[in-house]
Amino acid sequence: MKKLFRRGIVATSAGLALLFSQTGTAAACPAVGYAERTVTTADGSTFHLSLIAGFTTLPASGGRSVVEGAGYNTAQGIFLAFCAIPSTVKVGDPATYTALPTPCLPGHATKDGSSRRITNTATGTPGITLPYGPNGSFVTTLDNLRPQIADGVVCDVTVQCAIVTRADFTATGDRSYDQYIPVHFQR
Repeated sequence: MKKLFRRGIVATSAGLALLFSQTGTAAACPAVGYAERTVTTADGSTFHLSLIAGFTTLPASGGRSVVEGAGYNTAQGIFLAFCAIPSTVKVGDPATYTALPTPCLPGHATKDGSSRRITNTATGTPGITLPYGPNGSFVTTLDNLRPQIADGVVCDVTVQCAIVTRADFTATGDRSYDQYIPVHFQR
């Protein structure tokens, strides 16, 4: 099953690369990023989370990224957002995922598409809140990704930034669903 899933990720990566090569920003932003981890919930259920995103190198003025996830716990909503990576986090080492990724672009407040909530357990803002697909999956875009996240918080200058998933506000302190795909801006 895991080999089949990895083949799916490779096929998705190839598909994303083809899709991106047919868009206007592809020449400037060809990179695709990937993250995965396995989590076990308090009730003993195990979830194999995967996240893939492209573009991960954006123009200095900003851009968009197509994001696909699978294996998430459909009983737990998540936020998909663009955030500063906490200084204590080592991307790829979930043992270091002890701090809430913040600050993030305020996608919900401005409805600019720079964040999403994925959940099957509640309603939310149309276009911002999306349901999970089969097997805890989702496919969406994050729009209006830009280097300045907040006053004095600038990606690749004062902080490192990433497309992240994390448990939504129903479990803000739960770091089990944290995943990071670093994003950079051309200078």
